[in-house]
Amino acid sequence: MLDALSLPPRLIVRALDDLHTLADGVRRLTEREGDLADLLEAVRELPRVEDELSARVELVQGRLDPLLASVADLDQTAEALEKALAGVQVTITDFHAELRDLRDRIPGI
Repeated sequence: MLDALSLPPRLIVRALDDLHTLADGVRRLTEREGDLADLLEAVRELPRVEDELSARVELVQGRLDPLLASVADLDQTAEALEKALAGVQVTITDFHAELRDLRDRIPGI
């Protein structure tokens, strides 16, 4: 008994605080029995939810495949348009030079 009295008060307070923390944790766990039951139910439902999610992912994938093909076609069309517009720009530049040359040849303008 004399040894217990020789323990520093700070150590005793810390041990009592730890004991209180443990008791509080046990109390909260027993109060949350409903939460644990809900968690158990959710775990039991998880395979069904996973199956439904997999089916929806497959449905989305089925809809995305044609869309991706369309985007690839659109990309090819955009590249062709870009090349065509580059040709048009060259034609316009040449036409502009011809107009400037023609203007310079007409007196009084």
